[in-house]
Amino acid sequence: MGLVFMLNLNKRMQADLSMLVVAFIWGITFVVVKSALNDIGPYLFLGIRFIIAFLVLFLLSFQHMKQLKFSTISSGCLLGLFLFIGYTFQTVGLKYTTSSKAGFITGLSVVLVPVIYSLINRKLPNIHIIYTVMLATIGLYLLSIPGNNLEGLGYGDFLVLICAFGFAFHIVFVDRYSHKHNPVAITSIQILFVGVFCLVIGLITETWPPQFTLNVINSIVITSVFATSLAFLLMNALQKYSTPTRFAVILTTEPVFAALGGYLWGNEFLSPKSLFGAGLIFLSMVVSILTRRNRNVVKTNV
Repeated sequence: MGLVFMLNLNKRMQADLSMLVVAFIWGITFVVVKSALNDIGPYLFLGIRFIIAFLVLFLLSFQHMKQLKFSTISSGCLLGLFLFIGYTFQTVGLKYTTSSKAGFITGLSVVLVPVIYSLINRKLPNIHIIYTVMLATIGLYLLSIPGNNLEGLGYGDFLVLICAFGFAFHIVFVDRYSHKHNPVAITSIQILFVGVFCLVIGLITETWPPQFTLNVINSIVITSVFATSLAFLLMNALQKYSTPTRFAVILTTEPVFAALGGYLWGNEFLSPKSLFGAGLIFLSMVVSILTRRNRNVVKTNV
C-alpha cells in the first residue's frame, strides 16, 4: 500500500510540475507574440499558428480523428467561435498594451466564469463571486489606469478585456459540450476553426510579409507546437493523475510568467500601483477557483 501511495504521489507531482511548465509556456507566449507582431499582422499570425497546430495535433493523434461525428464538428465550431473571439482580441490588443498587463487581464476569465454561470442559471451570484469580482475590478483599475487618468481603460487593455470574456464563455461551453465528445477531436475542430477564419481575414485585410523573419518563425513554432498542440496533449494525458482544482490553481501562474517574460525579454516595467493591481487580480483568480463548487473545468488555452 505504501509503495502504491508513493507511486501515485510521484505521478501527481509529475503531473502538477508538467502543468507548471505549461503555465510557463503560456505565460511567455505573451511577450513572444507581441514581438512577432512587429513583422506580421495579427490575423495572419493567428491563422498560420492555428493551422500548424491543427496539423501537429492531427499527425500526433490521428486515431482520435476517426471518432469525428457531425455533432462533434458543430459543437467544435461553436466552441471555436468563442476561442476565435478570445485569441483575436488578445492578439490585436497586444499591439497596444504590454504583455504583462495582457497576461493579468486575460486571467480575469477565471473570475468571469462563475458570473456567467449565475446569469445562465438566472441566479443571484453568491457572496464569494461578488467578492472576487470586486477584487478583480479594483485590480483591473489599478493595473490599467495610467497615472491620474480617470477616463477609463487604455485601448489595448479594453481589447484584452473583451478577450477575457471570450475565454470565459469558452470555458463555460466547454463544460457543457466537451464531455460528450472525444476531447482531442473536438479540440482539433476548434483549432482548425480559428485557423481558417483568421487566415481568411488576414489574407483580405493584411499584407502577406515579403519574408518571414526568424522572430516570426520562432514565435509561430513556440505558439503552435508547444503552447497549443503539445500543451493540450499533455493536459489531456496527465489530468487523471491530479484534480481539476489543482491544475486550475497551478495554471493561475500564467500571468505571473507573462509579467516575468515581459520584464526579462520585453523591457516592461509595472509601477507599484500596477503591481498591486496585478496582485489583486491574481488573488481573485485563486479565490474564484478555490470557492467554486460543482465545477470541474480547467482553464485550457488550446
